[in-house]
This record gives sequence, structure tokens and C-alpha cells, in this order.
Amino acid sequence: MNDSNNSIQFQYKKNILNYTLVSLSILFVFLSCEKEYIKPDASEFSDAVAAASGNNRIERGNITSFVDLSKGVTNRTWTIPESASITNLNGQSPSNLDLIHVRFNEPGNFEVGLKADFQVDSIALDTTFIVVVLDYIDAKLEIQSVQAGFYEETPEKITMYEGGTINFKDISNGNPNRRIWLFPGGTPSSAGGINIEQDELVKTIDVAYPKTGIYDLTLITWRQFPEGTKDTLHLKSYINVIENIDPPTIKSIIEDERGVIQLSYDLPLKASEDLLPHFTLADENGVEYAISKVSINSDDNRIVDIETDINIKSDQTAYLSYDDSDGVLTRVNDIPAESFDDQLVSLYFPQNLANNNIYGFEDGGSGWSAASDNLASSEINFTDQKAATGSYSMRMEATEEGKWTRAWSWNEGSLFHLDQGQRVTLEFKVWIDPSYSDGSIGPWIFYSEAPFPSTQFWTGISVLPRGEWITINKEASKIWTAPETGNYFVAFRYQKKGVIYIDDVKVYTPE
Repeated sequence: MNDSNNSIQFQYKKNILNYTLVSLSILFVFLSCEKEYIKPDASEFSDAVAAASGNNRIERGNITSFVDLSKGVTNRTWTIPESASITNLNGQSPSNLDLIHVRFNEPGNFEVGLKADFQVDSIALDTTFIVVVLDYIDAKLEIQSVQAGFYEETPEKITMYEGGTINFKDISNGNPNRRIWLFPGGTPSSAGGINIEQDELVKTIDVAYPKTGIYDLTLITWRQFPEGTKDTLHLKSYINVIENIDPPTIKSIIEDERGVIQLSYDLPLKASEDLLPHFTLADENGVEYAISKVSINSDDNRIVDIETDINIKSDQTAYLSYDDSDGVLTRVNDIPAESFDDQLVSLYFPQNLANNNIYGFEDGGSGWSAASDNLASSEINFTDQKAATGSYSMRMEATEEGKWTRAWSWNEGSLFHLDQGQRVTLEFKVWIDPSYSDGSIGPWIFYSEAPFPSTQFWTGISVLPRGEWITINKEASKIWTAPETGNYFVAFRYQKKGVIYIDDVKVYTPE
């Protein structure tokens, strides 16, 4: 009885299990059949997304990668340059790869393209990546110019007189952005190797060779971003500097901020005895300035230092003369320096408190405005047709008399700062047209806040020559003390007819 009951229960459970399995099978088939007819929803797929997963600026021979991040792609086409190759195919078709690694074997600008179709018609992908492939670093240089009394250039070397200057240019392949120059025997003796910005400044460089000798030349170049291996160009015995049999040539005569006049030559010098009796310094009327000492500069023997008993001010003039029939001042090879008369000295000028670019009108006059009482018959403009220095000057014209034609620098960015009690004066350059009928012009300095305390640096110009640039310096006739601490500006005005040009306005504290 028990065995019969157990058999019946077992058969019952078996039938239930079979029924359940059959039911699940039918449900699976039903669901599978239903899925074939369900239209995919666009939300199941991402938008078309592709990216360059590597650097798009590389060196020749390197690899960069591109990836298709899209979902639901039914067809994909990659296009690469003929000179490039996909390195991860492994026997597959590129269309089967959503990630490709591409090696670029030639320098240049190249395109990698990707097109893809999707299960959803509204989604499409058609994109192009630009890859810049740089060549290997190959250090090269070019001689831009040689400035010497004599020189001869061959592919193997440059032969020139001592004291000459060579202009070198880095023309290395591979777009280097770093460089070091080594110039044994030259001035400077080295340059570069600091950072990208500073190294760019010495891509072209002037190097002087003051002494005889045979010198090497080295250029080391490399690249950051992308990294490029350093390459070195070493030219052995490339610079052959021979004895110069010419007299030394004057390069400049400039007063430094200490008040020392520096007479600079192109070649090293020596003195056989005291130089003082052989030099004279005088103003434009021939009145001499007393010289206290003349010596060869201890740091650079191409320079003669001339010290005076008094400081010659920037509003004065000075002319230097040298008389030496005995050959007291010579080059180091005993070739004497030639005598000379009345060479103009470039005197030290104190810092311009006003912005040189704005007050020299090199900003095209954006820092200045017309402020005329005579607007109907006057014009203020800024022209590149006439300038004392640089490219621009200010042109002021009036066609009627009786009202002020004025211009001022009372604009944002044009003001300059003075402290209360600070002593200042004014210098400017003027070109007077023959049509100009006023006997003067009135430059002013104004405080920029009410009640606008100011001063006029009245300038008579009726006796000045027409049709040429003249420098007007007011230091000898007027020095003004600033009444307030704050910002100031400059104005020019006149009251009659005519044309006048202004340039290089300077406000400074006298020495």
C-alpha cells in the first residue's frame, strides 16, 4: 500500500515537472518570436561618437590611435593615408575594428576618416581627424650675414677679420622648439637652453668675434610636445678669425646712466700712455666740458670710458673729438685709432614717465582725442606719412583763426602717475608746415581730476625752421612740481591757422 502510494506521488510530480518545462519552452519561443518584430528604440544606442585617443601631433614613425565609441553600428569604414599603416589588424578587416592604431611613416599633415551606418536611420557618423606628423630632429644652421672688413665663406669655414659679426639662424628640420648655441671665442659664448619662450628668441642670433683664432661652432636642437630626440651639429674649426690690419671703427658714443660717456669700437684696444690730453668734449657753441678721466673699460677693452667733472644734462648737446698723432690709442696689434672731430654724443635720457608707445603715437593715436573749440575748421589725425621715429605722428590742422585747436591724452590707459612734489619737465618733437601762422604752441600737463591743476610749457616757434623735425626740450626753461599724487595727461593747443606734426612726447624727472 505504501509502495503503491509512493509510485503514484512520484508519477504525479514527474507530470507536473514535464508540464512546467513544456510551458516554459512555449513561453521562450513565443517571446523569441515576438522580439523579431519589435522595432529597436533609439534610446538603446548612443549618439555617433568617435575620438582620437592618442596625440594628433606626433613624430614620424610613431603611432596614434582612433576609436569609435558608438553603439548600434552596422557598417564602418576607416580611411588612412597611403603612407600610414594600421598596426592592430591581426588579419581582420578595418571595418570590424572600433579601435585602430595607426603608424605614420612620413612627415606632413594627414587626415584619418571614419564613416559609420547605424541600425537607427537618424544616426550617422562622418568625421575626419587631422594629424600633424613632424620629421625627426636634424640640426642645421644658416649664415644670414657676415659683417666684417673682410670675410670669405666656403662650405667648410668662414674666414673673417677680427671684430666681425656673424648672424646665425637655426633652420633645423623637425620643428624644434628648444636649442642651445655654443660659440667658443664669440660674444655671446653661448645662448639658449632655458625654456621654449627664451630659446625661440635666439632662433636667430648675432655673434661677434673680437679676437683672432680658430673656433668651433655647436648647435643642439630638440623638441618638446611632442618629444623629439636631441640632434647636435658640431662644426669643427668653422670660424677662422684672422688679424685685422684696418684701424678700429667707432660703433657708438653713448652716455650711460652714471654719466660716463662710452666710446665703443669694434676691436679690442690698448693705451700706451694717459689718454686724457687727447680728448676734448664741447657743446654746440664750442664751449668745452671738463674731462676728469679717460680709460679703457676694465670689462670690455673695446670701450673707452670718458668721465666728466659735471653731468651733461639730456637737454644739452655734446661733441667728442680725439687728436692723436702719436698713436697713443691703438688696437692690441698696435694699429692706431684714427683721430676724429665733433662726433655727436648720445646723451642719457631719464625714463619717460608717459607710455612711449602712446606718446610716440605708435598705437595709431588711440590714446589721444581731439578736444577742439574749433571743430568745424580743424582736424586732428594720426598719420603714417610723416614721423620723427617709428611709423606714426599726430597731425593737427586748423583752417580758421580765433579758436583753439586742441588734442589731449585724457583717455583710459594714456594717463601717467606723478607723486605730489615730483619735479617734471617736457620734451617733444615738432614738424612745422610753412602754412603754420601761429607764433607758438602750448603743450600742457594736466591733473586728471577736478579742479584740474595744470601748467603750460609755452613754446615760441616763429623763428624755428619749417619742413623738418625739431626736438623741443623744456628742461632749461621750465620744471614743474606736481601739485597732487595721481594721474596726469598731456595736451597741445594753438589758436591760428596751419598744419603742425607732433611726435615722441616725453615727460620726465630731470637729472
